[in-house]
Amino acid sequence: MKPEFVKKPEMTLVGLVGCAPEVGQLDIVGLWQRFEDNHSRSIKHEVEGKGYEIHIEEETTPPMHFCLVGVAVRRIEDLPVELFAKVVPACEYAVFTHHFRDGGFGDACKAVHEWVANSDYTPAYGFDIQCYDSRFKGPEDPESIIEIWVPVVPRQR
Repeated sequence: MKPEFVKKPEMTLVGLVGCAPEVGQLDIVGLWQRFEDNHSRSIKHEVEGKGYEIHIEEETTPPMHFCLVGVAVRRIEDLPVELFAKVVPACEYAVFTHHFRDGGFGDACKAVHEWVANSDYTPAYGFDIQCYDSRFKGPEDPESIIEIWVPVVPRQR
């Protein structure tokens, strides 16, 4: 899996947050369901057409994994108290396109992180973003496609 490199401006994401010591302990499908059922229509100034998951690994003892599921907004106004906002800095991203027909999502994440570890780049920040657009038909549909964005900077030699 080879990435495209794309420079993205600062972006504000709004949604629900879950946290657990490991990503596998999070009910991300449940977070999306709660977001869609209870909050998606209450967000003002949404940038239409895409959903996002931002995954943040906190390198602490014990470790903590945070996941925000939601949408991008042009600005924050009258945000319901249950929702959180995260401003993502402008940066260059290695953008990986994952086709579900090529394997499971866990395999895709492993391949992305292996590529970064063996590349001329290093993560610029301790997060990655999954972008869902009209190409995503559900995790069980082999025709589904998502993008995995990793903020990167050239590795210091």
